[in-house]
Amino acid sequence: MPHRRERFERSDVPRESAHRNLVALAVLLVLAAGLAALLTQLWRCANADGRVGDAGLGSGISTQAETLDPDEGYEASDDVFTHILVLTVDDVRKSAPTLQRAQLLSLDATKRKGYLVEIPLDVRVEDASGASTLQELFAAKGAQSCIAPLAAACNIRATHVLVATDELWDQVRGLRNSGVSALLDSASGLFSNISTDMSTSQLLDVVELVQSIGVENLDLKDAPADAEDDGDGGSWSRIRQTELGLLVGTLRPTS
Repeated sequence: MPHRRERFERSDVPRESAHRNLVALAVLLVLAAGLAALLTQLWRCANADGRVGDAGLGSGISTQAETLDPDEGYEASDDVFTHILVLTVDDVRKSAPTLQRAQLLSLDATKRKGYLVEIPLDVRVEDASGASTLQELFAAKGAQSCIAPLAAACNIRATHVLVATDELWDQVRGLRNSGVSALLDSASGLFSNISTDMSTSQLLDVVELVQSIGVENLDLKDAPADAEDDGDGGSWSRIRQTELGLLVGTLRPTS
């Protein structure tokens, strides 16, 4: 009589069963619900009080002039760039906040590289009223009025502008490894510390671009600049435009 082989079930191998599939489906639904709740909350917080899609900042973006032709021996790159002008202030909710830092976040989607360039606050800018430093212009007329003059000073057009506080960057660093619940709890505080021309979807696009490039691939640089006499007993900085373009990749030597 043939010997019947006994079947042994391994305890370390999950069994295929309706129960197992039901558990997996339940987990998936919980994750989906959490993600939906997160996106809904972020959308609600981001759109509160007009902090995203700011019409004034959008108007400032639209008034930028075309960039000047490169100096002889250089040409414009064919890469696809997103340039975010980041202005750090003491309080975005104040009617007249104080400018504390100016930076250009330049993201090259083609080469998957990025630069965060520190711009001196005493950089020379010019508008219809004449020449001044960036800090002086910001104090007199606000962020909206600084976008086009600063773009002209750098010879790089800003794609978007983000006005934020140092508190925001501290909060973001603190949430680096947080889960859905922590993000939901912090969403209102995060968005209360920014103002931008970007819509929520555009913000998410920028986040995805930064993620695709990798934060570790973002280089921190100082804008190349020279000190000049302002003609009134003081001085200001002037951006070396060609060097800045070569630094972030918008310019390249002609072949």
